[in-house]
Amino acid sequence: MSINYYAVTPETPEGEEWLHIGKHIANHEFLFRAHRDLGLITVEAWREYLSQPGVRLVTDHGWEESLADFMANATLRPADDPHGRLQLRKAASFRDERGVPFADYELS
Repeated sequence: MSINYYAVTPETPEGEEWLHIGKHIANHEFLFRAHRDLGLITVEAWREYLSQPGVRLVTDHGWEESLADFMANATLRPADDPHGRLQLRKAASFRDERGVPFADYELS
């Protein structure tokens, strides 16, 4: 099972596609979606973007998540996870300075 996360801003028009943050695939580390045109290529850039007033984090299952809960889960490294989270190998286009994986392509 996988869960896609999206950023919804107050400026997002009704019915328009939300900005894809990334994807969590069961038992694997979170895969961030890189948006080079917006400068979203590190965890810190994403944290800053998502911290803006009015930005909501919504999943493709329809629930909202707080930024604190999302970041705690999304940035948990496999070595630090007591439940044995697996490292993504082939899906990542690159990793940021902390080793967090990013995809330079559309995620489904």
